[in-house]
Amino acid sequence: MASKILIVDDQAGIRLLLEEILKSEGYETVSAKTGKQALEIMEKQDLDLVIMDYNLPVMHGKDVLHELDDRDYQSPILIITGLSKSQIEKEVNYSFVREVIPKPFDIHKMKDLVQGSLAHSH
Repeated sequence: MASKILIVDDQAGIRLLLEEILKSEGYETVSAKTGKQALEIMEKQDLDLVIMDYNLPVMHGKDVLHELDDRDYQSPILIITGLSKSQIEKEVNYSFVREVIPKPFDIHKMKDLVQGSLAHSH
């Protein structure tokens, strides 16, 4: 069975790019535009990995991560951001955050990070 990955980004272009890349690698994808939508999907579906933008509308990525920590969330999360990687790493010190990836990201590196994160979580 294909691994299911949630893509959370308010920019449609990034969501579509990641969906296309991940589907071509054989993964099943689900998408959300906001942190609030992401939490609703996470409550209802079993996910193997989450790729989430940090600066989200409606509910900021930092708040989503805090909520997930309260829920004892276990699936790995990759954070993508246009902000400083070192600043974000200070704010997201959660065991389920596997990597903070600066935008623009390298597609090949993203594929490797997805594959590595899924391998460690199974």
